[in-house]
Amino acid sequence: MKRLNTEIFLNIEDRGYLGKGRIKLLELIDKYGSISRAAKELKMSYKTAWDNIDALNNLSPYPVVVSKSGGKGGGKTYLTEYGKSLIKQYRTLESILTKVSQELSLKLDSTEELLNLYRRLSMKISARNHITARISDIKRDQVNAQVTAELSDGQKLRSVITKESLDQLELKEGDEIFMIIKASDVLVALPEELGISAENRIKGKITRVVKGDVNSEVKISAGSTVITGIVTSESIDRLDLKEGKEVLAVIKASDIIIGKF
Repeated sequence: MKRLNTEIFLNIEDRGYLGKGRIKLLELIDKYGSISRAAKELKMSYKTAWDNIDALNNLSPYPVVVSKSGGKGGGKTYLTEYGKSLIKQYRTLESILTKVSQELSLKLDSTEELLNLYRRLSMKISARNHITARISDIKRDQVNAQVTAELSDGQKLRSVITKESLDQLELKEGDEIFMIIKASDVLVALPEELGISAENRIKGKITRVVKGDVNSEVKISAGSTVITGIVTSESIDRLDLKEGKEVLAVIKASDIIIGKF
């Protein structure tokens, strides 16, 4: 029987970013509130632990670990909500990959089968937004189904899919899903704007604006969920879109594709 040894390691710009060792370091920092105690348990030097934390914070779009000095009992180190979400997402992926590898170990009998599987798993998706959420409600009619899923901060996204797709994916309330949205399908509006017909209006704050000559990229944070939208640079100026500003990410329900883990 073939056995597949699997491990997740994420890179950013060809630089080591996140693997099992750093995830364990983050978990221990979250447990103890101390870098030195986490490093000691991992039999790692304090400097090495700090170097790993600095690398994570520098490569991440948001802070992962924050330290506060002073106060009664000295300083404390803690994980941000983004750091905690990294651990959760990594462990979820690890669990999925372990289950898949166990199944494959039982079924793969030839190199050709393994190569074909690799080609399928290597498929890439161009859509910028891959959002993890949990189904809270499903409504059906004769042709379509409306699937409502809850984000990390309690806000909800609704997607309209066919009943056939609903049945094929075997979707039910409580399932964890991923929602795929093209950045060009995300409209950015101010909270006070009226007359928006799209059902999904996610409140958040702008965390980044990358301005181009014609179009610009806007990243909106809603809890641990980050939604990327593409708007015209003219709209950036007209709406005065900048980091820290509260906005709405407006998305039509028909523009959201659903996948299941």
